[in-house]
Amino acid sequence: MNKNYAICTFPFNAAQISMQGDVYVCCPPWSSNYTFGNIYEQPFDEIWNGERAQEFRRQFINNNYKYCKLDLCVKDCAQKIVPSEIVKKPKTFIFCYDATCNVKCIFCRSCHQKQDLSYFNEHMDEIISNMLENAENVVLSGVGEALFSPHSRKLIKHIAEMFPNIKFSLISNGILCDEKNLRELGIIDKLLSITVSLHAIKKETYDKLVKNGDFNKVMENLKFLSNLKRQGKLDRFILNFVVTAYNYREMADYIKMAEKIDATVGFLELLELETNENVYKELNIVDENHPKYNDFVKVMKNPIFRSGKCTINDTMLNLKPIGFIKSLKNKFLK
Repeated sequence: MNKNYAICTFPFNAAQISMQGDVYVCCPPWSSNYTFGNIYEQPFDEIWNGERAQEFRRQFINNNYKYCKLDLCVKDCAQKIVPSEIVKKPKTFIFCYDATCNVKCIFCRSCHQKQDLSYFNEHMDEIISNMLENAENVVLSGVGEALFSPHSRKLIKHIAEMFPNIKFSLISNGILCDEKNLRELGIIDKLLSITVSLHAIKKETYDKLVKNGDFNKVMENLKFLSNLKRQGKLDRFILNFVVTAYNYREMADYIKMAEKIDATVGFLELLELETNENVYKELNIVDENHPKYNDFVKVMKNPIFRSGKCTINDTMLNLKPIGFIKSLKNKFLK
């Protein structure tokens, strides 16, 4: 099919391995948890161009995003490509199966199960040599802290040695994102992007949200990463901020802080996932039943959120005050 137009590239270029071994192309809640297959049940070659993969790509080729939660998507992944149902192995590989972490965010998984990573450890060379033969970029981790986990550190070193041209993108809480760790792993000159998940600009807010964290160390490391970006050693420097009832009033100032260190900002809606139900209810400021919901709506009227200085989903951008919602409901109930 010879089409060339802006389309989401993830189904054609990216593969993501989950904690259970499932293969996704996007954050599972954003893509209806649609999986291409499981690496413990099938060889990756069969999964990547299997029927489920082709079916998923077919929807995108036909401009049908039925599997996508478009209200959650930040829509920054469209490019002009010639799409096909069958494609080469992914250019971007996202390893987010290792949940080992050095901190505990209160809205993260309510219980940390001990993982058995022995299969990956025993077959690491075999796994990565097969999967990464077409890869240009490897992303870690999204579910834990790759710079803390002995397994993920070993994985990074192996990839850097086996595929010297691959670039790395790290998703980190920032505590270990310093020169010493990046040099030890052999990737300080192989960085494409670093995303720091930092959900506050005030220490007291950070300490409420992140247990066993180190706010001062993170802020120190942000300066180091900013210098890497300005020296041309880091293509993208991103700050991710999960919006909650504890931190929403810091959002505008967070953007201004990010500008000073040459970082871009991504605001993410809190997802329930495995979060404790009571914690989720307390923190989910996007819920119209939350006692601070209307105040959040006022905060989101700030034009800075529509200025192009951050990415944010449509749900948070288009919130209506509770009085408007009730009147709308009453109108349709009559």
